[in-house]
Amino acid sequence: MPNDYRRTVAASCAALSALALPTVLNIASAQADPLPAFCVPSSVVDNVCTVRLTSVTDNVTDGTITGTPVGGGAAITLAGQGDAYQKSAGFGDVRPAPVQEWDDTLDKVSNLPTDPSDPNWYGNAKSKAFLPRTLNSLAAQFPPNILVVRFTPDDARPGWFRLVSIQPTHQ
Repeated sequence: MPNDYRRTVAASCAALSALALPTVLNIASAQADPLPAFCVPSSVVDNVCTVRLTSVTDNVTDGTITGTPVGGGAAITLAGQGDAYQKSAGFGDVRPAPVQEWDDTLDKVSNLPTDPSDPNWYGNAKSKAFLPRTLNSLAAQFPPNILVVRFTPDDARPGWFRLVSIQPTHQ
């Protein structure tokens, strides 16, 4: 009798495995979108596109910005980690107010200690984690045509691109 039970269980498991295997094998892996058509060979190195954006809008909920490239093309949605955000370049001492605030925010947050022995470690870590959202909101206030982004396809989020760098840059 015990052998009959084992055979029944083994047969049931084999049947379920045979039914489940095609389902498991047909699961599609996430596929990144190709770089947009405006990413011409002269602006692409190692599958990273560099483009200047006319202006951007930010989405604080998902931590993205959406911008249209100078010269035209479809709008792109970008997201990135704090280390992709760089201080401004080429403005000298006369920077537009949002660009000055961008630089000041980077200076302030980059030096925050997050060592657990520091009594403010949690707030500091939170400031660093939300840095991209803070800077995205400032980028939405920039004058036209000063934001330069470098980005690559994002395998995890079709329709979005992953920021390699983002920097306000004087024309």
